[in-house]
Amino acid sequence: MKRIATLGPPGTFSARATSQYIAAQNEPYEVEYFSSIGGALKAIGGSCEIGVLPIENFSEGFIPLVLDHLVNADLVIVGEVILPIKFSLVSTSSEISEINQLFVQFVAKGQCSQFIETLGEILIVTTESNMESLDRARCAAGNSAAIVPSNSFCSGVFTIVVENIHDYKNNQTRFLVFSGREVIAEDSGERDYKTSIIVLDDNDHPGLLGEILASFSKRKINLTSIISRPTCTEFGKYHFFIDFDGHIRDSEVSGALKEIDKINKVKIIGSYPKGKVV
Repeated sequence: MKRIATLGPPGTFSARATSQYIAAQNEPYEVEYFSSIGGALKAIGGSCEIGVLPIENFSEGFIPLVLDHLVNADLVIVGEVILPIKFSLVSTSSEISEINQLFVQFVAKGQCSQFIETLGEILIVTTESNMESLDRARCAAGNSAAIVPSNSFCSGVFTIVVENIHDYKNNQTRFLVFSGREVIAEDSGERDYKTSIIVLDDNDHPGLLGEILASFSKRKINLTSIISRPTCTEFGKYHFFIDFDGHIRDSEVSGALKEIDKINKVKIIGSYPKGKVV
């Protein structure tokens, strides 16, 4: 049985996204949970054939750790899952005003920043996962609270439950399915596809980004995201991560990539079916 890596323990949004992906497959998977995104990334292509991890949130943007790992990793994107995200505050305190310590996962913290500000001057403890936040709030002495996924807890355990505390009503997170094998999903002609590439910093020159964008624009290829990340070699050096509509085997997409590759090195990290909110 194939193994699939994700951020654990069970109950995290990553675990839910993984379950959603597995349900759509024609083969079983054994899920292996990791305590950090970095640990899960390193396992893909090793102890686990594939992995499901968050890449982008509706309001907080991309997760730099995942982007940076893709520059040198031999991973390919084979799928996408888009998940609605809802958060709740839970506590065993008698009153919200009594809370003096908050456990919150580092990404969730940004998605619930407006609510966190209403709690005043309290100690904020950053965790690696939402389930870690929940467990630590259960076990902590004193007036502690946690921000956790809605429906991830038994409401009878806590005296305080505040629902829908995320900053944006339509909060969503995009997860990518990574494979350790260089396999590009075939274009079935029945689904919409997206392609992800990295334009690596190996021939920086004035107008480079404009040339890249022109290659897509003149072929009417829609870019869905573009983000730069520092190479960590010197200031002013960046890699460009680009997502766009279409499959690598589409003639227009293929033409654009060949044109860009003549002026700068391009790393293709996957053509895969677009995810839909379920």
